[in-house]
Amino acid sequence: MPSPAPATMPSHSPPRQRTATQPRPAASWRAWWPWLAALLAVASAWWVGRTAQVEAGSDTGYWLGVAGGVIMVALFLYPLRKRVRWMRSMGATRHWFVFHMTLGVAGPWLILVHCNFSFGSLNAAVALISMGVVAGSGLIGRYLYVHVHRGLDGQRADLGELRAALDDTHERLAMAFALAPHVRQRLFEFEQTALAPATGSATVWRRAVRSGMAAIVARRDLRRLIDQALAASPKKLGRSQRHKIRSKWRAQVDEHLRQTLKVTQLAAWERLFALWHVLHLPFVYVMVLCAIAHVVAVHAY
Repeated sequence: MPSPAPATMPSHSPPRQRTATQPRPAASWRAWWPWLAALLAVASAWWVGRTAQVEAGSDTGYWLGVAGGVIMVALFLYPLRKRVRWMRSMGATRHWFVFHMTLGVAGPWLILVHCNFSFGSLNAAVALISMGVVAGSGLIGRYLYVHVHRGLDGQRADLGELRAALDDTHERLAMAFALAPHVRQRLFEFEQTALAPATGSATVWRRAVRSGMAAIVARRDLRRLIDQALAASPKKLGRSQRHKIRSKWRAQVDEHLRQTLKVTQLAAWERLFALWHVLHLPFVYVMVLCAIAHVVAVHAY
């Protein structure tokens, strides 16, 4: 049987030196842990409220509501810092963002304990629902944020740098899969197809969806090819060695697929993030108006 033709690496721009500001691939848990934290916060608020039997009209419930309201107001410090010039030098953006996310969990937590998951009056119900919508929208915004920024420093991901980071992996992959040319060939075929030029607004969305679906298929094919390459490897390799090589190759394949998707889907994530900004602000305004109306109603009646 003739040997397969050696896989060639995609010929994009020549490999460039990685800079210190090169975006580092984020692990999937970094995008999803806020959702887990939110679920734990809701569950713990329900447990505390039921255990302590907190009532909104009691002294404890009242001051919990005050504390939660103050924290919700403090959430506006983060967007205010981005717009007020003299505040921009106050601390690193990463710290402000973490501070904003922490308050975004602590404020609703105190409000939930304050009301003990009881809607009460119509005014209180509208205020609580609007707060929940804003909190959920904030979680969505955070998920979108990590796809268009480098970490939490507020710097937008650059398509050229992402492309350069992808190009830098070619030589390492060629060496890593020297004994598995079919894996290398399939990996680079996926990259070439995913990075094919696309134009037009609708094409951006189609490209993002298609590349994501193609990555799922490619990942399945690559794992099968890895198993076949290891099965055909010299018998002197022990079981533990094969397991280590399999784990290493799978990790390298998954990382390259993620890097490719970061390039192909960046434009779609940027448009979703811009759309989220447009939709999030009205929710915030409604929450503020409802909260003010609720506070006035509580103290007036």
